[in-house]
Amino acid sequence: MDYMIDEQTIKKGAAKTKIVWTLGPESRSVVMIEKLLEAGMNIARFDFSEGSHAYHQETHINLRTAVRNTGILCAVMLDLKGPEMIPTGEGEVVNLPTLTQKDKDDILQWGIPNRINIIVLPSVRKGSDLDHVRESLGKRGENIMLMSKIDNEEAAGNVDEIMEQTDAIVLSRGSPGVDQKKMIEKANALGKPVVTAIQILGGQTTTTDDDLANAVLDFTTDCVMLLPADEAHPDTALQRISSLCKELEKSIDYKAVRQKIRKALPTPLLPMARKAAYASWKYPKAKAIITVDKSAAKLVARCRPSIPILLVVTTVGWSSHEASFGLVSRGIIPLFGAGSRSIRIGDMISFAVQVAKKEGICNAGDSVVALRILNGWPAVFPLRVQ
Repeated sequence: MDYMIDEQTIKKGAAKTKIVWTLGPESRSVVMIEKLLEAGMNIARFDFSEGSHAYHQETHINLRTAVRNTGILCAVMLDLKGPEMIPTGEGEVVNLPTLTQKDKDDILQWGIPNRINIIVLPSVRKGSDLDHVRESLGKRGENIMLMSKIDNEEAAGNVDEIMEQTDAIVLSRGSPGVDQKKMIEKANALGKPVVTAIQILGGQTTTTDDDLANAVLDFTTDCVMLLPADEAHPDTALQRISSLCKELEKSIDYKAVRQKIRKALPTPLLPMARKAAYASWKYPKAKAIITVDKSAAKLVARCRPSIPILLVVTTVGWSSHEASFGLVSRGIIPLFGAGSRSIRIGDMISFAVQVAKKEGICNAGDSVVALRILNGWPAVFPLRVQ
């Protein structure tokens, strides 16, 4: 999605956990989408199991208008219908296509022309499935983020090779043969964002908020995908879930999280990964971590710091992959508007500090941490806010 906005708006006090909302019949008007953006929607889900291209196009146009009106960034997610499931014996492997002809048409005729950010693949079973999808996308779709649903025993058995190939994973409660906590730990260690699907009813999760608490507290998921059973007052429902995420995040034991992540990280760490961990854990009084590199932001997000991660990109060359990664990953706030691609890194970092100060993330006298490349090597710089 192209971000045609005059000035970006940062949602003050937003949850670190990102939120996906499905734009359905009661939530597709410009006015309602604006309310959803204000309430905390980071990713708009387009459910292609139903609805025509013309119907989704109307919704997409409304979303672009709402983003322009509010200045709040939002990624676009195309959730494919996938193949029809065939009942089989337990544990039996079924050779289903990763993409049906309808899926290909939805991607090539609607998704790519609309410059979507994310595609959710509902029937990934092995790593090579991702290769076939990327071949189908071709050059025009090379920056689209691919999310793989891990919701069956075959996929769970091939999770290591899927994790290597996918950009992110989607997990649902109760999927057969899938240890959700184990999957999230694997993904966290590799720095792959995790989206946890949660069914809600009337603003309440169907299991008295246990699913949400598990995702945010126990699993420190990157993003929750809210699947409403009804569409009554969608903005109120989303606002409630967003507020609950913020309250849950206050209870996270970051020391315990850090110890768990340290054990899961591969060894030896590459230089940038070491500096990302250092920036995340060695400055307890810092108010934010600033970087201008998506790969660095990815490594910092993997460490699950307790403070925001500001990812600065230039207006020129603002790519869909940078947008989608920043809007999916826990704790990252994408910032754009720093100027052209030729702008100096130091100026981009200064721009981030000024935005953080303006938005109340930090104040004069506070410290922030900058992670950047200097003379070909990653370096960490603590900065005092003026």
